[in-house]
Amino acid sequence: MKFSRDIFAGATMAMSSLAAFTATAFMWQLAGMDFAASFTVSVLLSLVGTLWLAHGGYDLVLTPSLTVTGYLVFIAAVSHGLGWQTVLGSCALASLLGLALWHFAGSALRRGWPQIFSWGIQLALAVFIISLGLKLGRIVITSPWQVTMLGDAADPLMFWSMAGIVLTVALIAAGWRSALFAGMAVTGLVTFGEGFWVIPAAPFFLPAGLDKAIGQLDFAAANSQDTVFFWITVLSLTVMLSVIHGSTLQAFCREKEPAVGVKKLFVLGALGALCGSSPLVASPASAAKAEAENSRRAVLAAGAVFALALFCEPVIAAIADFPAMVVPVLVGSGFLLLLETVKSCPLSQAEADRRSEVLSVCVMVLLLPLTGNFATALGSAVIGYALFMTMAGKARQVTKIVWLISGIFALYYSYGSMF
Repeated sequence: MKFSRDIFAGATMAMSSLAAFTATAFMWQLAGMDFAASFTVSVLLSLVGTLWLAHGGYDLVLTPSLTVTGYLVFIAAVSHGLGWQTVLGSCALASLLGLALWHFAGSALRRGWPQIFSWGIQLALAVFIISLGLKLGRIVITSPWQVTMLGDAADPLMFWSMAGIVLTVALIAAGWRSALFAGMAVTGLVTFGEGFWVIPAAPFFLPAGLDKAIGQLDFAAANSQDTVFFWITVLSLTVMLSVIHGSTLQAFCREKEPAVGVKKLFVLGALGALCGSSPLVASPASAAKAEAENSRRAVLAAGAVFALALFCEPVIAAIADFPAMVVPVLVGSGFLLLLETVKSCPLSQAEADRRSEVLSVCVMVLLLPLTGNFATALGSAVIGYALFMTMAGKARQVTKIVWLISGIFALYYSYGSMF
């Protein structure tokens, strides 16, 4: 029974993460990269990275980052005209710069980092994962007169996603250890039976195109203006990836030293750029490991699914076209992380300190779901914390690291608005 729980948890994490491979491959195709090459490289790298981190005790499922890939393709490549090879070059340099930063300054960052931010990151990530699932299932949609609005219940994706969420949350409330897998499986089978997604006539895909992606990165820009933007991209990526890696490892691997895992992720980022892949990040579905008795075994099961995914791109694309079975996993994962987070809250005893901490966490929790940008959410919270403490007459209690990070994010926002 315990073994089956691990298998179910691993399958849940992997199946919910597969759509990221086709989505990022499609985006890279818009920038000029071969689709098959991008898909194959990203799956292979995610498999290797997931197993490598699991060997070191970081039980996570890794996938290409949709947020980072969207920034690289639509901002750097499409808007500013950088070739995809040059964009990969910026990824490689950003990963090496991030690796050096965390290697030489990791201990200082840990000592000067307020504990409330680690807790706030977990809370914000839980809310973000829930909102991500609601948006994916079109349960909440954009509105012309307010931030969001409820989707149309006549939409089959919204209806079956909502049904899957109700089932999954009910099973979580009942204490089922495999609630996420059950919600995913039932929703997937019902929607398949109703014909909302089908298995393609040619369901298998031979891995191909590696020669079109490996070793294609370039570090040369066409002109001086592109060179300036290239280095702005490198610095922006360094900040963005540092925040994403540090935040997710704080949330998903609380018992491990985050700096070691972050450095491994940056190594994988440099390797991925060399091979033709977006930077890898911890999948939000990694929160589903809470259902496993042995999270290491669950991650190994997820790796087995990734290995199969190398040959099943048409099936993955079919599931991604109607992702109702993924939505309950994301929402359920967010609830599980939220339940774990609210068990403790390390607020200060002093009233003024507590006000500053609560306000900073609120900034983070609000901005992460609204923007989908870790750097924006955490940067605004850090700057806000320094400002709130100063206004409360507690500027001397703000650590040098917090002031330094506030300055870095201020520059990040300034340069981001210029380019």
